[in-house]
Amino acid sequence: MEEKSSSGKTKFKWPRYPPTAAGIQVNHCKSPTCRNFGVPPKLESRRGGASTGRTPGLGDYSVVATGKAQPALKCLLCGEIFPMHSNLAIAEELLRISDYLEPIAPRCPNLDCAGREHVGEGQYTKYGVNRFGSPRYKCKTCKKVFAFGGAPDKGQHQTHHNRDIFRHLVNTVPLRRVMKLLGISASVLYARIDFIHRQCQLFAGDRERTLVDRKDLGKRYISTDRQTLLVNWSSKKSRKNTALHSIASADQATGYVYGAHLNFDPAVDEADIARELPKFGDQKLAPPFRRFARVWMGAEYTQAAIRAGLRRAERKAPDDQADTITLTEKLYQEVEARYQNTIERAEMDDGDEPSRNTRAPAQGMLLHEQYVMQAHIQFVTRLLQRAEKLRFFADQESGLRAALMAACPQRVLDRTADFFYVTVLKEVTVDQKRAYVAHSKRILAKAVEALDEPGGDPELLLRKAKLNLMREQLTRVRKIGKWQDRWALHPVSDMREPTKLICWLTDIEPPAPDPKAREDQLNHHARLHLKASVTEVDRFFMQVRRALTMAERGVVSASSDRRLWFGKNAYNPGVLVKLLEVFRTYFNYCEVGQDKKTPAMRMGLARGPVAPEDILYFEPAAPAGQRRRAPRKDPTALPETPVSP
Repeated sequence: MEEKSSSGKTKFKWPRYPPTAAGIQVNHCKSPTCRNFGVPPKLESRRGGASTGRTPGLGDYSVVATGKAQPALKCLLCGEIFPMHSNLAIAEELLRISDYLEPIAPRCPNLDCAGREHVGEGQYTKYGVNRFGSPRYKCKTCKKVFAFGGAPDKGQHQTHHNRDIFRHLVNTVPLRRVMKLLGISASVLYARIDFIHRQCQLFAGDRERTLVDRKDLGKRYISTDRQTLLVNWSSKKSRKNTALHSIASADQATGYVYGAHLNFDPAVDEADIARELPKFGDQKLAPPFRRFARVWMGAEYTQAAIRAGLRRAERKAPDDQADTITLTEKLYQEVEARYQNTIERAEMDDGDEPSRNTRAPAQGMLLHEQYVMQAHIQFVTRLLQRAEKLRFFADQESGLRAALMAACPQRVLDRTADFFYVTVLKEVTVDQKRAYVAHSKRILAKAVEALDEPGGDPELLLRKAKLNLMREQLTRVRKIGKWQDRWALHPVSDMREPTKLICWLTDIEPPAPDPKAREDQLNHHARLHLKASVTEVDRFFMQVRRALTMAERGVVSASSDRRLWFGKNAYNPGVLVKLLEVFRTYFNYCEVGQDKKTPAMRMGLARGPVAPEDILYFEPAAPAGQRRRAPRKDPTALPETPVSP
């Protein structure tokens, strides 16, 4: 932004809020009942709460501070205060995690070529193959000839190991055992991991990019949750683990995992970024306005861990009332404690705060979790943009709430997108789970009897009973937290989710005036709450723990500080990032369920279970207009003899 000074000279003026980047603007009111929901601030947004003598309108916000170097926006219509985020950081992370969806196409290696950026049809012509059999192309602009594509396993020896390595990696075989079983070196194994990861991305990208244009997606119910994965320390001088946070979204109907993204980027280096910081003046800027707002600098991470540790020490420990209260009441208290923790955090919309028992990685860089969450939700909503309706069921986390509300506000207002919090009590014994399930079955049986419809369809009666129980629970919602969110207890228990609470975050539909329409409306609300679950994404996380040795839970050391040690893990978090994507592809396309189908088959992305070889040796189709020509016939060859019928 530029403005004229008193001397008539033009000087730069920093914007009052982070500017839009790549069409992304998340700095707006997150309350769906407010008229400013989805409306970004006006350029002349003023500082503080100073009155200008006019009634606030659309786009009116004031810039306030929630702490040192923590600017926030205050909506002048509803009074809600929310932290600002860098749209550029979200756009960068979205481009990073969605890069695999871009089709592979030839590109001129000549940096000075004027036609280098034109990848469309007709820019390059096929120009035979090189001595390794890789196709060659000729640029029509600069006439440069270059090789592109070719066999996926070119340059490899003993390619018969690829299938075995793939299977071992996703079936709990430690890396050292893989090397011993196959008789290969560590360098070969890590090179093959790179190869398998690249092929999985090519294969998944070729299938998943078709979701963007599909019109038969219907209503998608999506479970979203986070998982913490710890990596061993790489130096005895600092025996601290590196904590990585994974966020994943899975389809409830098919089990298909749309994405699993870690807050770690192996492609960036802290030393390189440190050299670039003075150019942009990041040290003097608040985090939302920094050029490198996406990454955690090492010193910044350490300071944040110290501050978070002090807050945890000051926080009063909850009284142990496990013997005097029910598990359901304990779950209500857990929900309330999460709200309080959100208010106390330095960055309200960030994920888990750093711990003094963890450290930044030696290679690559940790990313601020709120930007990974924002980019992940943006990614899923754009991937399913043609779905009739989107319903997200997410773990209770303020960062996820902000990401959901910022991803598609217009769809929320159009009533084609809804977001729910789902909190499940997981720290219970098997006996307690069985007791809850048995109690739920007894209540459900009584509800069926109360229908007084003997001889009716048992399945239909069961659905009616569940609907009635859910409607009853919706009349007894409990308002919790600063925002007075309305939480309802789910009436049906199972072994995976013995008791859970649900909060409808986008309940903005006004009551229908007509009694019959109101009855249908209440039934619809009850059915939505009955669908609330995070089972599918938790199932994926459980499989990650069981299938990847690098994701296993650690063994507590015998020393007094109770550090965790992972005997089978690598020291480079980048390997874990690759294996997580490899397993996601294997889980979606190769793992067969009880119905003899894979998640990809249920999603319509595959006709049958995909063999590992089809992924390992997948070759993307050549771009339109650049397909391989039929091989030229040898002019000296004899004509073919026609075969009689």
